Amino acid sequence: MLPEDLKQKLMEVDSSRNKRQEIAFWITKKPHYVRETLQWCFTEESELLVQSAWVLEIICEHKAKNFFKYMHLFFEKLPTIKNDSALRSCAKICEMLCHYHFMKGFGIFYEVLNKNERKIITECCFDWLITDQKVACQAPAMQCLYYLGWDNDKKWVYPELKNILIENAPHKSAGYQARARKILKRIS
Repeated sequence: MLPEDLKQKLMEVDSSRNKRQEIAFWITKKPHYVRETLQWCFTEESELLVQSAWVLEIICEHKAKNFFKYMHLFFEKLPTIKNDSALRSCAKICEMLCHYHFMKGFGIFYEVLNKNERKIITECCFDWLITDQKVACQAPAMQCLYYLGWDNDKKWVYPELKNILIENAPHKSAGYQARARKILKRIS
């Protein structure tokens, strides 16, 4: 059961970035609420599923250490998420996590993802690219796979990603095509 004050705050969340940030920062002041929000994000029948996902995206972006503590819950349920709006936020979270992991300039965030978590992201991202998902989910998936291709044990990622992008891009939106061109240029 979601604590009443957290539920009230999540009910205030709307699509505006300012409101999402306000609620995300409020949640991080009570770190155990990050865990509650994560659990709520993956409860399909939840009326607050989308709001939870939006807030978690902001937490991962601005207060990543609060997210890292409970991200095992994120990876347990990531493959099960179906809601388009929540899926977009989850794809963005995966993109941020890959960025934190692979960009050594961040130093303190290096080695954020363990091997199993990288495997889950790889599988989910390929799934999002080959199924009928919106470009708001597929664009971050492309970027994640680009980062994951840097892994020594994932050298197979680039050829697979290249084939999917070349095959799908002509039939997709301008946004998809632009991101695909960018990724293809980087992996060629």
